Amino acid sequence: MNKTIIEDKAFQNINFSQKEFVKGDYENCRFVNCIFQDSDLAGINFVECEFDNCDLSMAKMKNTALKTVKFKGCKLLGLNFGDCNTFLLSVYFEDCILNLASFYKLKLKGTKFMNCSLQEADFAETDLTGSVFKKCDLYRGNI
Repeated sequence: MNKTIIEDKAFQNINFSQKEFVKGDYENCRFVNCIFQDSDLAGINFVECEFDNCDLSMAKMKNTALKTVKFKGCKLLGLNFGDCNTFLLSVYFEDCILNLASFYKLKLKGTKFMNCSLQEADFAETDLTGSVFKKCDLYRGNI
C-alpha cells in the first residue's frame, strides 16, 4: 500500500472538521486559518510543518508524528500530546491556547512556549530540561 506524501504545500481557510483530511506524510507544509477541531489526525506524519491561526481543539492524535512542527496563534484545547508518536517529537508554540492539554511523560527538552495559555495543562513526569516558558499563563497547571 502506497503512502500519500504531500510536500511544500500551503492549505488556507479549510475546515477539515467537515472535509476529510487525507492521511499520509506532510513535509514542509503550511496550514493557515484551518480548522481541525475534533478531527482524526491519527497516524499522520507532520515534518517541518507550520500551523498558523488554526484550531486543533480535541483532535485525535493517536500515533501522530510532530517532527519540528511550529504552532503560532493556534487553539489547541484539550489535546493529548501523550498520544503522539514520540520518535523525534519536536514542537514550538507561540501565542497559542493550550488549556487542558496533556504532555504527560513526554520528553520535551528545549521546547519553547512563547506567550501561551497553558491553564490546567498536565506536564506530570514530563522532561522539560532546557524548555522555555516566556510570558505563559500556567494557572492550575500540573508541572
